[in-house]
Amino acid sequence: MDPRCRSHPLASFLQTVRLTGALARIPRREFVYCSGWEDRTPFAALRARLHADPGWQVHDLPTGHDAMHEAPEAVAALLLGERTAHASTPRRQVCR
Repeated sequence: MDPRCRSHPLASFLQTVRLTGALARIPRREFVYCSGWEDRTPFAALRARLHADPGWQVHDLPTGHDAMHEAPEAVAALLLGERTAHASTPRRQVCR
């Protein structure tokens, strides 16, 4: 475990989400799917749904849930909007 890890803030579980209707103004809708724990992930159905939606870009990282720790360069490239050498299509990319 990373010695810099901290407990998850309790407020993130208790505060309600306020929807403003500004969804249409979000410039990038991207989902990062960590496929390295596919036998345990609760996000497989969400990945399939978003992959079929043309309004989303779905990225697959072959990592466990802690992608920032396991593949920091790939995560940084995604955050910066950089294409990777392993991009599968213009709309979706797979980072390795």
